[in-house]
Amino acid sequence: MVFKCQDDSFIKEYTCKVLKCEETKEPVVDYGKVSKFEGYQVTLENTILFPAGGGQPHDVGWLNDVEVLQVIRKGDEAVHFTKEPIAVGTIVTQRIDWDRRFDHMQQHSGQHLLSAILEKEYSLPTTSWWLGAEESYVELETTCVEEYIIRKVEARCNSLIRDAVPVKVKLCKANDPDLNEAHTRGLPKDCMDTIRIICIGDIDENMCCGTHVSNLSQLQVIKLLGVEPGKKGKINLKFLVGNRVTKSFQRMLDRERSLTALLKNEPNKHEELVSKLQKNLKAANKNLQNVLSELAQLEVERIKNAQPKPNYIFMFKKEATPDFNRAICKGLEGEGLFLFLASVEPDKPKEGQIIIQGPEEYCNVLGQQITELLKAKGAFKHGKFQGKAGDLTAISKCKKIVEEYFANIL
Repeated sequence: MVFKCQDDSFIKEYTCKVLKCEETKEPVVDYGKVSKFEGYQVTLENTILFPAGGGQPHDVGWLNDVEVLQVIRKGDEAVHFTKEPIAVGTIVTQRIDWDRRFDHMQQHSGQHLLSAILEKEYSLPTTSWWLGAEESYVELETTCVEEYIIRKVEARCNSLIRDAVPVKVKLCKANDPDLNEAHTRGLPKDCMDTIRIICIGDIDENMCCGTHVSNLSQLQVIKLLGVEPGKKGKINLKFLVGNRVTKSFQRMLDRERSLTALLKNEPNKHEELVSKLQKNLKAANKNLQNVLSELAQLEVERIKNAQPKPNYIFMFKKEATPDFNRAICKGLEGEGLFLFLASVEPDKPKEGQIIIQGPEEYCNVLGQQITELLKAKGAFKHGKFQGKAGDLTAISKCKKIVEEYFANIL
């Protein structure tokens, strides 16, 4: 069956009858993200809401005022997922989330164009593709594509977009000789009665069940974002088409404006200024480490020379770093002291790193109590615990436990 959305991808409203409505707990999948769902599966006489297929995600929309959260194809039927039931026989007006649909059409038709140029002009066939919520990619059976080729492919695609090459749909039956000219990665067996071929001028013919633009000019522009490693022996070439390009440009422009305000410099000087800031920060961190190392040594000497000599050290300084605490622990090894030191994660004030060190009899009694209170993850190894505390709000309780323990044994 060819659905109404495949017959005309630009229909935004359509009226028809409900044929079935059944309860379901089948999960909802959107851009690869799976969510639990309890509701209804509604089957209609026909649909303008595209069921996921051909690499294109499903549409969303409404049946009268009932929201459609997902559409999938089951055999020759499209099943609409809703939270509310709709009585069989009801005449409903389908309405589509057009912004989402048109975005999918731009990305999908753009992928056909991109894959055709890559294969025909550069012998780089597409083995699969992904249409994501923000970016898309084609998977290529190669380990490397030179940057100059990416730029040439992008320019070629945009030239064809400017030429407003028509995009047409051709319907064929099985064994039609026209199918010999069309590309496909394989259609489902239940799609072989009536087969759709998407024709981009004389550039490409590709079997496809998805929705597409009617003219390449509707793609507006294509931008290739570069490659990243894919499956073994393959790479993914990321791309944006149409409205996604302008939205991405606006986000980058907003970031540039924010950086300009923060750096108080012209945009063309950002790289130079950030490089300078990084060098200054690296030098400052090095100086800070030297100061902390000297401070840790002074703290160690103070503890060693204290009279009377303490039995334990409980140190929680918010300005301390894990390196500072480790230096103190190393300096006090073999002194017979029970040590507890904690530092705070800069961006997570309730979390941090902790170290517990000391004689086995002390650690056996106090270690488990402290780690449980602080929700710490880690293990004792060679008489020392180093790990991450998930809740430093209990630090005062830990200090009280240590104080009471040593008050009772002395």
